[in-house]
Amino acid sequence: MLFNSYQFILVFLPAVLFGYFVLRLFATKAVTLLWLIGASLAFYAAWDPWNLLVLFTSIALNFICGTSLADRARSGRPTGLLLAVGIAFNLCMIGYFKYAGFLAANVNTIFGTDIPVLDLVLPLAISFFTFQEIAYLVDSSRGETYGYRFKDYVLMVVFFPHLIAGPIVNHRILMRQFMSNEQLSARAPTLALGSGLFVLGLAKKVLFADGMAPQANLIFDGVAKGASPTFAEAWVGALAYTLQLYFDFSGYSDMAIGLGLLFGVRLPLNFNSPYKAENLIDFWRRWHMSLSAFLRDYLYFALGGSHRGEVRRFANLIVTMLLGGLWHGAGWTFVCWGAFHGFGLAICHFWIRLFGTAQRGGTRRAGAMVGRTLTLIFVVFGWVLFRADSMGSATKMMGTMIGLNGFDLGINADRQLTTLLTLASIVALSAIALFAPNSQQWLGYDPQHRAEEHSSWASHFATAYPVHGVALGCLFVFTLTQMSIVQSFLYFQF
Repeated sequence: MLFNSYQFILVFLPAVLFGYFVLRLFATKAVTLLWLIGASLAFYAAWDPWNLLVLFTSIALNFICGTSLADRARSGRPTGLLLAVGIAFNLCMIGYFKYAGFLAANVNTIFGTDIPVLDLVLPLAISFFTFQEIAYLVDSSRGETYGYRFKDYVLMVVFFPHLIAGPIVNHRILMRQFMSNEQLSARAPTLALGSGLFVLGLAKKVLFADGMAPQANLIFDGVAKGASPTFAEAWVGALAYTLQLYFDFSGYSDMAIGLGLLFGVRLPLNFNSPYKAENLIDFWRRWHMSLSAFLRDYLYFALGGSHRGEVRRFANLIVTMLLGGLWHGAGWTFVCWGAFHGFGLAICHFWIRLFGTAQRGGTRRAGAMVGRTLTLIFVVFGWVLFRADSMGSATKMMGTMIGLNGFDLGINADRQLTTLLTLASIVALSAIALFAPNSQQWLGYDPQHRAEEHSSWASHFATAYPVHGVALGCLFVFTLTQMSIVQSFLYFQF
């Protein structure tokens, strides 16, 4: 069941919201949370009921381990061994399902062995909830999670708006809201904001991301089958995928935050106009922000961060990003994509250390423009690695894009591309991604829920709701009519 499906929008979501509001009025908060747990488990089981076994096992063992770690930390007893066992359990679980086949295939290739290559079905969202629970274990060992109740912990992990593809929500953010004695807030401004974000996210996914998918697939799939794209085709394919992934992930992030708000739960930002970044460091502060925060807090800092000299700092960056690439998938293209960004970040930090950044005036504006252009080009080449089915396909595409096979600007007829329409779509969507305010800026969403945001949104809701409400309603209806073919979100595969 996908967020962008009729089953979810017209059946599941209304039913869950109805039950939630009835219980919120007539039952305790504990009963309301149990309803959300049941709904979230039903949502997860709709994909494959057998996945529940993996999810339940992970939740139960991590909660037991985390509770024990918290008790030991508060009493001053050692936590290192138990923490290592807990992290090892999580890594072994994700390693078995996600990387066993990849590892066996590479061992067979290198050493000529005949280890069976397991063709396992990856449990949905295992990469996301595993990282979330590792963070919980680490913080428990520091004594930062004492007193968590099991039902609150379960909902923290399985809450359906973020379960499948993030954000990777730190336990503190959700447990603060679930463990409070007050009912989750569901006032009119919050509901309006949540509905608006959900509709905008749905439109981004259905109208923009899915609209770019055929162009991207045509080029990349053709290269995978041995076709040799022209210079123009390679760039069209790369840019189409760059925009497809942007609006797909941006749309999902908006929908997840919007769904959370419909139930009075505030999820953190996960996407903040990354293609407006002025350098690669800025890009990773804007793209998949929850993953970046996890890698920084629980891997980069654990390796020593920037406190052991510049060489060690750059090495830590590269290792962190390499493992971040591997988190996305079991393939050498993902490993190389992570290393590509790791070296890019190291070079960016080195450049800033040597030359600094312009602070004001024309130099600042010119530097920002150059920085944004170079960063975007770097990111586009990175997405070629991310999307390609093999390193051979990736190198063929990238080689063509830099002119190694000439600068043919033609589009071959057998590619079946409507050239003008494709180029017009790329230009229009690029303008939105590069220059338009993002959804959070437009609607004024603040994940920290500062009072001034709520009051300003309430005022905005009262004065502009008829206009914006009608516009969003029309957009919602039009988007529903375009959902004849439901396509999965790209990040669901991770």
